[in-house]
Amino acid sequence: MDKSDVVKPITTIVTGSNYNLWVQGMKNFLISRKLWQIVTGDITKPSKENIETDSKFADRLADWDSKNHQIITWICNTSVPSIHIQFTDYETAKEVWDFLANRYRTTGLAHYYQLWTALHHLKAKIQTIRE
Repeated sequence: MDKSDVVKPITTIVTGSNYNLWVQGMKNFLISRKLWQIVTGDITKPSKENIETDSKFADRLADWDSKNHQIITWICNTSVPSIHIQFTDYETAKEVWDFLANRYRTTGLAHYYQLWTALHHLKAKIQTIRE
């Protein structure tokens, strides 16, 4: 893993209005690191199995906890403070991811409007530069 990945795995910083762009990059990054299943909830916090030693369980729990908190850290480091300050009530990367999706995901006409607004602002900037 590159040192830059440790702090900020992608260049897009989620501000809310650019969630759809951010989520594509972050999802691809997490898939490439084999961590996506923690976010989806397919890999959950382990519980002790009957035949498992305390030591082996502690190792599995520490491994999951490390990966879970690394994902949360990456999400925090790629979001503006007004967004990541809202993560304090969540313990898992899945909870944080679901919060962001429920809060910022746009579909249908809302997504179309968001894209149209962004395009309009770009056109205005280009016109200002030409003038």
